Amino acid sequence: MVKIKFCGAAGTVTGSNYLVTTDTCSFVVDCGMFQGPDVEHLNLEPLSYDASKVDFVLLTHAHIDHSGMLPKLYVNGFRGPIFATNNSIRISTELLLDSAKIQELNFKTGVFYGKYTQLKAIVYNTKDAENTIMLFKPVDFEEEFSPANGVKIKYHIAGHILGAASIEVKIMDNGVEKSIFFSGDIGRKESHIIPSFDLDFKATPDYVLTESLYGGERHPEREDSVEEMVRIINETVERNGSVYIPCFAVQRTQELLNDFKRAKEKGTLAEELDVWLDSPLAQRVTRIYFSALDSTASNLFDFPGLHYIKKYKESQKISRKGGQVIMAGSGMADGGRIMEHLSFALENPKHSVVFVGFQAEGTLGRQLTEGEKEVTIGSKTLKVRAKIHHLKGFSAHGDSGDYIDWINRLRSDKLKKVFLIHAEPDRALAYQKELAEVGVTNTEIPTIQEELVLE
Repeated sequence: MVKIKFCGAAGTVTGSNYLVTTDTCSFVVDCGMFQGPDVEHLNLEPLSYDASKVDFVLLTHAHIDHSGMLPKLYVNGFRGPIFATNNSIRISTELLLDSAKIQELNFKTGVFYGKYTQLKAIVYNTKDAENTIMLFKPVDFEEEFSPANGVKIKYHIAGHILGAASIEVKIMDNGVEKSIFFSGDIGRKESHIIPSFDLDFKATPDYVLTESLYGGERHPEREDSVEEMVRIINETVERNGSVYIPCFAVQRTQELLNDFKRAKEKGTLAEELDVWLDSPLAQRVTRIYFSALDSTASNLFDFPGLHYIKKYKESQKISRKGGQVIMAGSGMADGGRIMEHLSFALENPKHSVVFVGFQAEGTLGRQLTEGEKEVTIGSKTLKVRAKIHHLKGFSAHGDSGDYIDWINRLRSDKLKKVFLIHAEPDRALAYQKELAEVGVTNTEIPTIQEELVLE
């Protein structure tokens, strides 16, 4: 018997975590952190399974909503291997250590865990993260391996970020092979700086778990968003304002650096324009991209006027002048150095704030992109006078059209069920409707903690 339990990213976007149980073993696909004030308290809840009895973990990619609770598995007794691509391991190492550091700092300074809790809590510390990192085992794309009797695994390129994979799992069940395909996060067909998923790939799984984050939506063309960003920067600098970009440390930062480089080479951005990368984590991840991409990678992100800020004291000074671009974490403006920059900038109509990715429910980024005229940062209530922009063409996630092209490669008479995950309910329903229109009607939207037997 094969069972699957939806322990996260079911009915919500984050917290990716799926427990698969067979007659010979049990394993987990992803163990991610719940993000956003409406769900982050779930990180403090006990695991819904015995981590000490999990034989191994399959990690789709490094983003913290897929990897961020791996140390919680360790704390609860897991000691098996965590399989991931080499680049996912390198990036996850940075993200897990950063997550532990933030938790430790918040606990030390008495910050409650989550907007809606009154708990001074910590899920794991740096030592737990370090011990977890020791469990990583690298795997190669397209090379099948067997981590347990009757189980075969293969990782396929998903696009999205460096190292990201969709995972094909084949399980022998009473002499019959059952196949499950986990999408992870699906990249766009036309990917920027890294390869996308293979449109010519074919497989015939029995079950598919697929991201539905942008179900029913179509992204603007990426180059149109680049042009819009350049226009915003030039108009803001002309009025002696600065552009503040809440940035995601992985993939989005590296893509934007390349966009700035190309714009300066074309002359659409002034060569003397200062661009500050005020995120030590994003800087470390960029170095991983340097070494992972081909020999020309060192030229992808470097350009005149680019400055790296490391120390917090330096960060505090750079907002004080106009006519520049400041990139700082976090990407949803729910923490990090961007918060102090925004507390300085939001009330000044000269400045612009540009969001370049998904903004989760309950975050400051969501409030600003939805047009709130007054927000709170720390103890300060601020009038929003700066110009707020949300450029969706930069998303590293595919849209509904990309999802359909991705799943078309897996369609056959053998396909029994498609589970729609990693989405807010309205997006999952919209994608379910689109799939029905192209003939995929055997779909289901699972609920969190739901457990199913795979016939």
